[in-house]
Amino acid sequence: MYICPMNIKHDRSKVLKKGIELFWNEGYSNLGVDAICKYTGMTKGAFYNAFKSKENFLLSCLESYKTINVEYLKELLKEDERSAVNRILGMYIHMLEALPNQNFAGCMMNNMMSEVGSLNNKVAKITEQSFNSLLEVIEPVVIEAQEEGDIKKSIDSSSITELIHTSFFGILTRTKSTKDTSKAIHTITTLINSLK
Repeated sequence: MYICPMNIKHDRSKVLKKGIELFWNEGYSNLGVDAICKYTGMTKGAFYNAFKSKENFLLSCLESYKTINVEYLKELLKEDERSAVNRILGMYIHMLEALPNQNFAGCMMNNMMSEVGSLNNKVAKITEQSFNSLLEVIEPVVIEAQEEGDIKKSIDSSSITELIHTSFFGILTRTKSTKDTSKAIHTITTLINSLK
């Protein structure tokens, strides 16, 4: 908890959750500290005491988002009656089908990679680490699909995982503009089927 000069307590996880929502929907450049403070309920003094800068707040939000995303993907990929390849495809379809309910905001990490990553080394580093954390969750299921004979073994599992998830990020970016989830689902399905 942070205690601001007015003795108002702020729960760090709640503040970061609200920050994630803000960056996800508004972007980085469009947000000022005033808007962040208004949305999170923090005073400027409490904000600067806790995070020092807007950049540090973004980095904290990205770290929190990584943790949330890793757990989310683990849940979507957990073993059930489906084959491994169908769990992988189901995960991507599930995320794409959720886009209309999220106003086609895409993925907060992908958005920050696109907007800020090429301009800011700290953001580039944390988004790359986050992306790699997601690959670490997905790759064991790719290996399982290879062992089941549903994904070719002629390409190593790390390359396949990178190909699929990088392509998915591109699909997300395009779908933000087109607002066409059916085309996005068709594209990711075609990609995964081409690896059989």
